[in-house]
Amino acid sequence: MGSLSVGGRALCALAFFAVCICAARGSAEFDVRAFGAKGDGATKDTAAVQRALDACAQAGGGRVTVPPGTYLVGSVYLGDRTELHLKEGATLLGSPDLADYNAPDAYPQNWCSAKEGWSAKHLVLALEKHGVSITGRGVIDGNARAFFDDKPQLVGKVCWRDGGANARVAGGRPGQEIVFIECRDVAVRDVTLRDMSCWSCFFHGCENVTVGGVTVRNDITYLNTDGIDVDSCRNVEIGDCDIVTGDDAITVRGASARLKNPAMACENVRVSNIVCRVSADGMRVGVGSGTIRNVRVSDMKVERGGRGIHVQCFFGNSHPKGVDISDVSFERISIRDVVEAVNVGVGAPGAARLENIRFREVAAEGGSPSLVCGTRAVRVKGVTFTDCSFNVAGPAAAKGEVFRIERADAVSFHNCKFNGVQGADARRLFSVRDAATINF
Repeated sequence: MGSLSVGGRALCALAFFAVCICAARGSAEFDVRAFGAKGDGATKDTAAVQRALDACAQAGGGRVTVPPGTYLVGSVYLGDRTELHLKEGATLLGSPDLADYNAPDAYPQNWCSAKEGWSAKHLVLALEKHGVSITGRGVIDGNARAFFDDKPQLVGKVCWRDGGANARVAGGRPGQEIVFIECRDVAVRDVTLRDMSCWSCFFHGCENVTVGGVTVRNDITYLNTDGIDVDSCRNVEIGDCDIVTGDDAITVRGASARLKNPAMACENVRVSNIVCRVSADGMRVGVGSGTIRNVRVSDMKVERGGRGIHVQCFFGNSHPKGVDISDVSFERISIRDVVEAVNVGVGAPGAARLENIRFREVAAEGGSPSLVCGTRAVRVKGVTFTDCSFNVAGPAAAKGEVFRIERADAVSFHNCKFNGVQGADARRLFSVRDAATINF
């Protein structure tokens, strides 16, 4: 994997990490072994780890320490002002038995996806808590190998071009592995998330979230194994992460309907200094029926994927309207070994807005044209590219097509190159249909 250096632009949330963690830690420390955990990789330690977490919360907060060893667990719950700290050499290993995980009705915001093949069961949960964090140089291992089929069942033309695998039994794998539901003041720092059976780390309806120094290592063929998913959250900082996974690296979503506060917008999200290799999208913005706004993505390197950047306000049958998306920027992004470098689109008829999307200093190489596409019902408005370069190889290059624009207004390109061609001369490399005011 490569790396990015942002120098003085190192994640500005580091100070906030300290605030979150200090808030979570009291003077007390709770070693899971003192509560009966064996850490031998064979004994089920769920009850012992939960006793330590409960004792910490009842004491008013503190640190629950997981020393070196392998702790086989089902679902465990974090309490208020609790830091779950995994020391180097410590592994929380997900149980291979679905009966060891939470009931589907464990909390009202829960859900599963029968279509995608994952259940409403999770490994680490924080439900409407504040001052919670997961830290340390240890590992949370979802044990996806216990649930997934060994053979890919899906091969796509854009995503999962090397194949995508699902559970051996329909619905027979845990859903999102680490979930924070309508929490406040949340931090995840330095841990490795490995072999997850669904979205690795999921924040839904949370406020004041920081994620830093996290490593994700999932099988490149395992479907739905996103790295970090931020859904209907406010004030989020994600940085210095290294992600390899079989789906999207980072997603920003606006599916707020299940929340106790369904009006919660996904806003004020900052993503920086990310390196990823994926089978779907490097950075994805969309999904839901709510609102996504004020998102900044910078200093990101997509080294492999289906799409480098994907902004889409309608997905599948999530909602007939789609999610309103506005004021999103991408800056200093490197994209290579992808099928589509950039895809900005509505996806299907609806009433959602998709406007004011900005790209600056994006260097992209792909195998097919990048897209800015609306629909008859919703036109994309106000997309700008500044100091960008797009190179397309393969059959698309032979056809002389680098960019496709349809049903879009006010699309601008400033100081951009397309297969080495710059300025108005690049217009010949564009496929344009029903698009107004394209400026070079």
